[in-house]
Amino acid sequence: MLTNTKKSIAFKMPSQSITLLAKICLLTLTTLPLANMTIAQEIIQTSTPTIIDNILINPDIGITDHQSFNIHGDPWWNKPSHPETSVVYFRWYWEELEPKKGQYNFQLIDDTINQAAALGKKTVIRFMTMAGKDEVYYNPSPNEGKKILGVPCWVKKQIDNNTTGGDCADNNHFVVDYKNPILKNNLQQFITAMGERYNKNKNILRLDIGLIGTWGEWNLASQMGYQQPTLGHHGYGTKDLIPYIKLMQNAFPNKQLSIDLTSTDDDITSYATKLGIGWRADCIGDWQPDWNHMEQGYPNTIEHIQGNGHNTNKHADPYFLNRWKQAPVDFEVCQDLNYWAQNEKIYTLDNVKKTFDFALDSHASLFNLKSGNVPTIYKDLVDDFIKKLGYRFELSSVEISSRFMPSSPITIISKWQNTGVAPSYNNYPVMWRLRNVDNHVVTYFSTDNDIRTWLPAENRDASAPTYKQTNTFYLPANIKLGNYQLDVALVEPSTTTAKIKLAIDGILDDNWHHIDTINIK
Repeated sequence: MLTNTKKSIAFKMPSQSITLLAKICLLTLTTLPLANMTIAQEIIQTSTPTIIDNILINPDIGITDHQSFNIHGDPWWNKPSHPETSVVYFRWYWEELEPKKGQYNFQLIDDTINQAAALGKKTVIRFMTMAGKDEVYYNPSPNEGKKILGVPCWVKKQIDNNTTGGDCADNNHFVVDYKNPILKNNLQQFITAMGERYNKNKNILRLDIGLIGTWGEWNLASQMGYQQPTLGHHGYGTKDLIPYIKLMQNAFPNKQLSIDLTSTDDDITSYATKLGIGWRADCIGDWQPDWNHMEQGYPNTIEHIQGNGHNTNKHADPYFLNRWKQAPVDFEVCQDLNYWAQNEKIYTLDNVKKTFDFALDSHASLFNLKSGNVPTIYKDLVDDFIKKLGYRFELSSVEISSRFMPSSPITIISKWQNTGVAPSYNNYPVMWRLRNVDNHVVTYFSTDNDIRTWLPAENRDASAPTYKQTNTFYLPANIKLGNYQLDVALVEPSTTTAKIKLAIDGILDDNWHHIDTINIK
C-alpha cells in the first residue's frame, strides 16, 4: 500500500552558483556544444503523510496480559474481548523459584520469557515473599491447592521459632520479619542469582521491586488487617527498607525497575523515584464509597511523596510528577472490568473515564486489566484510552533534497511528534531505505537518532512538541537509474527490523512505512 501524501518538488540553485555558471558559459560558448552544458540541480521533495487514528499495538506499552501469554488463545481462560498486547506480566513467589537452598527453578522463568518472546512480547516480572492469608496455588502450578507460603520452607525454618520438623505446616498466616538478617542474607543470594541470569535478557522489559509485603505491595494488608496495614505503622523505617531497593538495583543494573505507590506512612517510594526508579499503583479504578484509592489513597500518597502531606517525609521527591520523563509509570486495575460492570452504580462511565484519565495524566505506559473481558459498556472508553497510553509517534512531514545521482548526497529532514502520554524508554532508531521496482531493498540509511528524547506534551490535551531530525547520507555509487521507493522505520537497534507502527498511513507488510518516490537520473 502506498502512502497517501501531499508532495511538492522544487529546484534549488544558489545565486553564487548561477553567477559562476554564467562566467563559464561566456568563456566556453564557442568551444562547447550546448548539450554538454547541462548541470544537475538539487531537487527538494516534500511529503506530508496522512495521520491515522487506529489502535496501534507497539512494543513496551499498552494493556498487559496477566499471568498469561495471549488470553485470546488460552483454552482455560479465553477472553475474546481483551485487547491485544505486547507485554505479559508474571509474578512468582520465592518458594517457587528456590525450593531448596541454591537450587533455582530457572526453567519456570526461562519457559515464560521464551514463550512470550515467541509471540513477539516482552515480560515484566515481580518476585514476592508473602501471600494473603489462606491463598492457594492454582492450576497449572505443581503446588495446586496448597497454601502459598511465599518464602521457601527452608528459610521459614531458619527465621520462625514455631516452625519445626521436616516440613512446614500448610498454613500461611506467618508474617515475614523483613529486618531479620538471616532472611536478608538468603534473599540477597537469591536475587543475586536471578540478576546474574536475567539482567541482560533482552526479552525482560522491567522488574517490580516487590520483595516486601503481601503480594509484594509494600504493606501487610492481609496478615495485619486492612485498617492500617502500612509498613510505617508496623515499625518499619526507611532505613529498614532501603537495602531491598539497593539489592534489586545491584542485581539488575541494566533493567528498568519500578516500585509500588506505598502510603502516607512510608517514605520508600520517594527514596526510590529520586534514584531513577519508576513507579506503579496496584488498585487503580477503586471508587468504593467512604474511602477509596482514587479519591483518598492516591492523592494523599502523592502529596506525601512530594513532601506536602501531613506526615513528614525525610526523603521527599518534589519532582515526583515529572519522573515519567526518565522512568516508567504502570497501573494495575482494582478487581477487573467485569466486576466494574456488575457494580455499575459505582463504576459509572464517568468514573471509568476519570480512572483512565488519571492514568494518562500520570503519563502511564502499561495498564494491567488482569486479562479480563472488556464489557461492551466500556469498550469505546478502553479503545480511546489505548490510543493515548504510552507513546504514539506521528511523522508530519518529510523533506528530501538531493541531485538524485549515484554517489550524490541526500538529505532527509523529518518532523516527528509523540502524541501519546509517555516517552519510549527504549531506543528504536530511525532508519530509511530505498526499494527498487522489483521491491528489493538496494540500500539502508542508518541514523543515531534517539527517540527516548521525543517527549509528549506535558498535559494530555496540549499539543505535542515537534522533533526535527536532519540526516544526510550518500546514494550508492552503483545505484541504477530509475524510480525508487523511500521507506522509514523505527527499528530494533543494530538491525533493519521495524518494531514500531507509526500513526500514519502507508504501512507495509514488514511494518516499514512508505513515504515517497524518488528518481535517480
